[in-house]
Amino acid sequence: MDLTKPMTHLVKRGYEYTFDPDEQQRRNLEETLEAVRAVYNWSLAVFQSEWRAKGEKISYAEISARLTKWKNQPSNRWVKVYSSVPLQQIARQLHTEYHSFLNGRCREPVPKEHGEQTQLVYSRAGYYLKGREVKLAKHKAPLDIMWGLERPSRDDITSITVNRERDGEWKLWIVAEEFIEVPRQKPPECGECGRVLED
Repeated sequence: MDLTKPMTHLVKRGYEYTFDPDEQQRRNLEETLEAVRAVYNWSLAVFQSEWRAKGEKISYAEISARLTKWKNQPSNRWVKVYSSVPLQQIARQLHTEYHSFLNGRCREPVPKEHGEQTQLVYSRAGYYLKGREVKLAKHKAPLDIMWGLERPSRDDITSITVNRERDGEWKLWIVAEEFIEVPRQKPPECGECGRVLED
C-alpha cells in the first residue's frame, strides 16, 4: 500500500447563495409554498387518522400513492399547476418526521398556518442546470444567483432547497456530493502504540 497517496472520500457539502427572483419566479415560489403547505397539512391529517384510528403506520409508498389520488380530486387540482417535486418532497419529509414522533424521538408535527411554509426542496427532477444557470421547474428563466467564490460542479449537485427568509430575502441551499482527498494516517511505531517491549 502506498502510504504517501491520499485516500478519497465521498462527502456531502452545502453551498448557500442569495438570489433575486423576477416577478414570475416570485409569484411561482410564493404559490408553490402554499401548495406545499396544503400537501403537508393533508399528509399530516392522513398520518394522524390512520395511527389514532387503527394504530397503523403508513409507508412512504402508500402516502405517495394517496397523494396522487388527492391531487386528482377536482377541489385539489390547483396544486398540479406547480412542480410536483417539492410536493413529493414534503410528503417524504413528513413521513420521516411522523415516524420519528411515533418512535418517541420528537414532538408530534402540527398543521402549518398561511405563510409558515418557508422551504421548497427540489431533487434532480425539479431543476435544470446549464453552465452557471439554475432553472427551477415551472420557471421561465434561470434564477439570478449571487454566486460566491465557491461553486459546486454541476455534476455533483444532488438537491436544491429554496428558503424564504423572514426579511423577504430568498436563499438557495445547494447540496453536492464531492470526492475529497485526505492524507493517510501513518501507522504507529511499536513504541507509539502502547506496547511494552520485552528485553
